[in-house]
Amino acid sequence: MKFKEFMSTLDRGIKHVYLLSGEETFYIDKAREKILDKLKVDKSELVILDCSEKIPLAEIINTIDSMPLFTTQNVTLVKNAPFFSAENKSERLEKVLENMLETNYVIFTAKSADKRKKLYKLVAKVGGVLEADLLRAWQIDEWLNEKLKSVEKVMYGDARKYFSERIAVLPEISLWYLENELDKIALNVSGKEITVSHLERVMLDPPEVSNFALPDAIDARRPKKAVELLRTQLRDEKNFPVTTAMLVRHVRQLLRAKFFLKKGVKGRALGEPLEMNPYIAQKIGEISATYPKPLLEEVFLELADADFKLKTGRAGVEVLEKIVVKLSRR
Repeated sequence: MKFKEFMSTLDRGIKHVYLLSGEETFYIDKAREKILDKLKVDKSELVILDCSEKIPLAEIINTIDSMPLFTTQNVTLVKNAPFFSAENKSERLEKVLENMLETNYVIFTAKSADKRKKLYKLVAKVGGVLEADLLRAWQIDEWLNEKLKSVEKVMYGDARKYFSERIAVLPEISLWYLENELDKIALNVSGKEITVSHLERVMLDPPEVSNFALPDAIDARRPKKAVELLRTQLRDEKNFPVTTAMLVRHVRQLLRAKFFLKKGVKGRALGEPLEMNPYIAQKIGEISATYPKPLLEEVFLELADADFKLKTGRAGVEVLEKIVVKLSRR
């Protein structure tokens, strides 16, 4: 089950077995903390086993199934558990989890889990499973509303749009990062409302070298500014693949927007087919109209060639500069 529903079930009582699976560590950490808080577990009493350290399965099972010594309960945290996606299975582990001692509790964490596996189905039946998937930009509103409520702040209109634009350019969203950013912003806001100026001062600082600045300069037909930003990002050769991927992503978004616009999908309705926040999808749709389709298709192929040449040392920053100038001078 998803995070909000999972957290609600914890208020109705704690089970003896839990699986917290997925890549969003924010959800996993919050769920784990709440389970341990409900159990009133002292950190010194918690037994932590990390499967990345190649701990034998027999040792894990014995720990889970052991009677508590000098405490009233036995609580085990098994991190990076491989047995919810790997082919190996253990009838003994299944039996232990199905018949947990009343004094014993176990929390498994895993980056991935196969719902078809018998062990997964068993945990879902006798305990609880959290699906902690990474959020995408268009899915952030519910989380943002909850966060603003917790810090007793509000964010309207232009500020919401600005926030959405900034996170839309991130290759993936880290909720821990966003929580820290919003905590910093909240501390710097004396009133109740968070405005664009508050976000500009704190969020994704410094903006001139963040990912969104380069495509913004290209879209605004500012070739000189775009080239300056490109050179800033590529001072470190390690940024070549990331910057190229960002340009490819932007061109692909523009092409897809043109495709759906031709089908009659307009404005914020572009959000669903483009899998983007509606505010950003609307903006991409408007910008795509300023680009000729043949130019975008030509540049898309040139970026693939540039990526190959950069990775093989056959070209330098100039190959991306030519593409950026071509797009900016359309």
